Amino acid sequence: MKTWYGYRTFSSTINQNTWHEANQYAAYISRCMAYVLIPFGLLMAFLFKTQTDLFLYLTITPVIVGALLLTGLTEWHLLQEFDEDGEPKKKKP
Repeated sequence: MKTWYGYRTFSSTINQNTWHEANQYAAYISRCMAYVLIPFGLLMAFLFKTQTDLFLYLTITPVIVGALLLTGLTEWHLLQEFDEDGEPKKKKP
């Protein structure tokens, strides 16, 4: 597991399978959020001529919410895919 980069939480570092799955899913969610955050940021840049407090709140809040959402969704995905020992859960037919 990488020491300098990657999605690193307790559940993602159990073994190589959880590490790979967590980083792959987190990358997918990050791309999805970028499709929303980048246009939103550009829109805010065009709407505000100066950097006011409102501009700060409207641009920083979505990024913080996105980071929390990224973590929550990735952890939930890992709970759906793996048990506590990092072994893949058996799919029901």
